[in-house]
Amino acid sequence: MFNQKLRQYLSIATIILCVVLLSITFFFFLYRNQSINDTISLIFDILNPLILGAIFAYIMKSTCNFYERLFLKGISKSKKLSPKKIAGISNVLSIALTYITWFAIISLLLWIAVPQIIQSVTKFVNDMIVNIPEYITTLVEWEQRFLQDHEMLRPYFDKIVNGLIEWSNSDLIPQLQTFLSTALLPMVINFVGSIADIIIGLVISVFLLIGRKTLAKKSVLLLHCIFKKEKSVNVVVDEFKYADKMFSGFLEGKIIDSAIIGFIYFIVLEILDVPYAPLVAVICGVTNIIPIFGPFIGAIPSGLIILTADPIKVIPFVIFVFVIQFLDGYIIDPHIVGGNIKMSSFCVIFAVLLFGGLWGFVGLLVGVPTFAVIYDIFRKLSAYILKKRGKQDLLDQFQLESEGDDPSTDTKNESASSEGNPVTVSSEANTDTDKKD
Repeated sequence: MFNQKLRQYLSIATIILCVVLLSITFFFFLYRNQSINDTISLIFDILNPLILGAIFAYIMKSTCNFYERLFLKGISKSKKLSPKKIAGISNVLSIALTYITWFAIISLLLWIAVPQIIQSVTKFVNDMIVNIPEYITTLVEWEQRFLQDHEMLRPYFDKIVNGLIEWSNSDLIPQLQTFLSTALLPMVINFVGSIADIIIGLVISVFLLIGRKTLAKKSVLLLHCIFKKEKSVNVVVDEFKYADKMFSGFLEGKIIDSAIIGFIYFIVLEILDVPYAPLVAVICGVTNIIPIFGPFIGAIPSGLIILTADPIKVIPFVIFVFVIQFLDGYIIDPHIVGGNIKMSSFCVIFAVLLFGGLWGFVGLLVGVPTFAVIYDIFRKLSAYILKKRGKQDLLDQFQLESEGDDPSTDTKNESASSEGNPVTVSSEANTDTDKKD
């Protein structure tokens, strides 16, 4: 009996892991083949509205579920409506209120941030137009003073300067003119196409939100077609629910955390009278979404922008970057994101480097929750094997020593009854909850 159950769960875990690893390997080799890569890029360009719609629907799913629970609680008291009509009305009202809420939040942010950003960018461009001639004049004066003391180097300096002037006249300026004349129209077309994709994606997201429950039920039916036993389906459904919890919790938490960090940057930099505070706050807030490396990725261009206007202000800015990252790492982020994903710093760095190298910017965003899901599969499988082999004391000792470093937030799985499989217990619990809903 034990060997049969062990083979069952080993086969399920092996299938899931093989799918994940083969997917990573598949995409890795695809990106190395230019013709296949071009074909995939064309397919993604065609399906871009659908992909955007799925992303929009996934981001707004939690808000929609929250409003639906509120409407169900209020409308369910009505005796004139059937349960089916109550569910339909609640679904429609929750979707409508979700879009109103998100559009209101985005409009408010744009109304506050866009004028400040435009003002900062305009000021930056004007300062550069004024400062560049001053920098060139200062550089020429420095060169003349230097050459007065080192007259032997004058021919070499003149040769370098003449070469740069000749290169700019013969190559740089014509290439810039060609780029502006040939790239301007494609840039406008791409911008218009992106706006159209976003609008179509929003329309698609409405239909996905309306049919999200039906889509989930069809997915479960598909799993029943693949797996013969109910327990196997429950294990896969349980893991998908865990993955959904990791991804939604991480992305929502990082968006809230980055918004808070950007607001703090704006307030403090305005108090310190740092130039281009709104622009710097937006850059640092957006890049803060990337774990570990994001804050420093945003701090480098921000420091260079400040340096062009007021080099002295770079010092308090750099100091504040380290202070805010300390506060974010130990206070803000653990309370917002840490409750959803608990991973050691090494695992986070490994996930960011691995998936960032494989999938670029998208990998930087989803690498941490993806690694958390893969780790969870190994954790559940190893816990099950250790319990069945009578080595529960080793598992308990490891959990006690490494408490707080485990990326899983579902501690109930590991404290379940010693007679059963923790994965099965968690799956059955989720199944019962679904039936109640």
